[in-house]
Amino acid sequence: MAVYPKKIELRAFAPQHAVLGSDSVVCGRSASFVCGCYVSFSLTTDKPKTSASFSSNGCGYMVAVADILAETVTEKGVSELHGLDRGELISEVVREIGVLPSQRVHCAEVCVEALRNAFAALRERRIEDFRGEEALICTCFGVSERVIDEFIALNTEVTVEMVADSCRAGGGCGSCRMLIQEMIDNESA
Repeated sequence: MAVYPKKIELRAFAPQHAVLGSDSVVCGRSASFVCGCYVSFSLTTDKPKTSASFSSNGCGYMVAVADILAETVTEKGVSELHGLDRGELISEVVREIGVLPSQRVHCAEVCVEALRNAFAALRERRIEDFRGEEALICTCFGVSERVIDEFIALNTEVTVEMVADSCRAGGGCGSCRMLIQEMIDNESA
């Protein structure tokens, strides 16, 4: 008799991303107070693509969800991840393995939180690595105010999307898009 449903079993007993990378840039962790298990995601980045791996002492559900999430973000740029929207990540898990039993929902929540923590750590690392004399506008891609100003000055009828396409600023989490629009408005005034 199987302990797990077939789709969970396939992921849990043969995960593709279940090793923390020794060359990782950052890690993000979370733990469940329900069962005491943890999951840790390791991210490596070869700008603009990201690669993820994980480790966990959790059950088959937690391992399966972590494997799906690592697969989801691997080889994608930050802009393709839509700010790691919780709903989108859970939808991807459901698409792959189906709806989790109510007593296992916390397994998915812990994995999503750990993955988001890893990306938050990546963002913090990029901010720390920035040693410029000017303001850092886009922390996702490390784009300075000078780079954006130069692009705006050299082009007419600039939009935030044009800035994102050209220098990637505003193409990640989107938190800097309002500031970029303000810079565009100030230039055109």
